Amino acid sequence: MTNSDVPLVRAEYEDEAGLWWVVMVPEGREQAAHMGIPVGPPDLSTLELPPEVAARLHNELFRRGLLTKRDLRGRGMEVFAALQAAYKVDTTAVTTLYQ
Repeated sequence: MTNSDVPLVRAEYEDEAGLWWVVMVPEGREQAAHMGIPVGPPDLSTLELPPEVAARLHNELFRRGLLTKRDLRGRGMEVFAALQAAYKVDTTAVTTLYQ
């Protein structure tokens, strides 16, 4: 069996920035998930969000399994809920300013 014959399996890991990722790795190499082929969530940098919000949104998308275009089908409300969750802490912070 050559390396190309080893099936790829899904693995998850948290990177040094605290972001959770789903990747594909050769079976038996799950401990090296950080070197895997990314599945998702997608790169959010083009949204130009504040770093803290981008990280929360990334992890919400991960948690909800919204990783690929296929995952989004019929789940628009979950995308909206992920956005709401990413901004929730900011809303709480603003609200406390009025107390």
